[in-house]
Amino acid sequence: MKTLSEQKMFPISDLGHLASPRTWRRLIQRGEIGVIRIGGAVKVPESELERFLSERFTPSRSNRKEEPQSVVAILDQALPRKRRAS
Repeated sequence: MKTLSEQKMFPISDLGHLASPRTWRRLIQRGEIGVIRIGGAVKVPESELERFLSERFTPSRSNRKEEPQSVVAILDQALPRKRRAS
């Protein structure tokens, strides 16, 4: 693992494609993401950005191997119907 001095540092303005600067400032203020403060500059280390994003990763549903179920089958699982005896 790289030390902090070896890592790439991202200013908040460069992370605008992921979230607004205001959102980043809120995350920093709440302590959800660690930063390096140098003078008035606030920079996010590469490792901290990677950790933050990986914790919020949700795999797509298309990765599942299951066959899609019909709406009726899904509803039957959630709200089982009372079947009449024949």
